[in-house]
Amino acid sequence: PGRAVCVLSLFKALHRTRTVVFKDDNRALTAARLKINEEFQKNKNETSDENIKKVQFPFLIQHYYSAI
Repeated sequence: PGRAVCVLSLFKALHRTRTVVFKDDNRALTAARLKINEEFQKNKNETSDENIKKVQFPFLIQHYYSAI
């Protein structure tokens, strides 16, 4: 599949994952949603396959602990 399809799949997978990981924590769910969206917006113009592969999302763990 094309790059856009892969990126969209990752975006959706991250949102599904956050609903499982932060199931009963509305504050963490909201923080993770906002951060996922923010990071994807920040990197939406990235075109390098190498840079796209390097993108990681450790902010999910970081925001989980900051939301507690």
